[in-house]
Amino acid sequence: MQNDSGYFRTVMRRTTTAAKVLLVGLVVMLVSAGTIFAASQGGSQGNKTGVTIQVNPSSRTIDRGDPVNYSVSLTSTNGFSGSVTPSVSGLPASTSAAFAPSSVSLTSGKTATVTLTVATSASTPDGKADLTIATAAGASQAAAVVVQLYVQSSKKTFSISGNLGAQLTPGARVPLNLAFANPNNKSLALNSLSVSITGVTRIQSAVAAALPCTKDDYVVTNYSGPFPLAVPEGSSSLQSLGIPPALWPKIAMLDTTSNQDGCKGATLQLSYSGAGEGN
Repeated sequence: MQNDSGYFRTVMRRTTTAAKVLLVGLVVMLVSAGTIFAASQGGSQGNKTGVTIQVNPSSRTIDRGDPVNYSVSLTSTNGFSGSVTPSVSGLPASTSAAFAPSSVSLTSGKTATVTLTVATSASTPDGKADLTIATAAGASQAAAVVVQLYVQSSKKTFSISGNLGAQLTPGARVPLNLAFANPNNKSLALNSLSVSITGVTRIQSAVAAALPCTKDDYVVTNYSGPFPLAVPEGSSSLQSLGIPPALWPKIAMLDTTSNQDGCKGATLQLSYSGAGEGN
């Protein structure tokens, strides 16, 4: 930093550190029971009433709160003709499912395809569920396909950076407007957020003259705003989220009786961290 009118100025360099965020995700695995084929081939089950069920793909992976689609092919065999209504049972709690269309009409030897959408929610539990995909063809029930649904947690990252927007002077405290880059397709609810100084890099002349400047010459006041802090997908900042500057983290350079010439032109390394859940 440069000495201007008797003040030492320290320029903060913006650094970005990836912060781990626990997001509860959903892994969906459709595993055969009977004669269901691999995912690349779809899956089928022998029929009772002349209707064959085929599901493709047989495995999907999604995050908790997201929907997922499966293609269900219904084929007439043994000369069957009539209305066919697909159904699914065995869904875990806080999960819904729907077929589009809800029913189809088959003629002999023909195939119709419907889309099964399974929608999870923020409260869908972890664990395994056996789902049964069946059809009601006329007055009879076709043989069913049993698949499995696995729910588990996953981890994703987002990034935090900082911009003081002003130079530091000894004894002054400057608010730090934190910026967020959320690459996920949903908002994050942060329940912790912190900033720390991890190092100080002095300019070459200060190092040659053995002039000290350490983390002890600075102090951090961390974020004091409300939690959870909702961070939308994409780019945002404390300012764009409407958080008053008085609640932002703050960086101060202490004004001490020691020789602080070693801090002239120095660069601070900052570390950012935060954790929360995806909505």
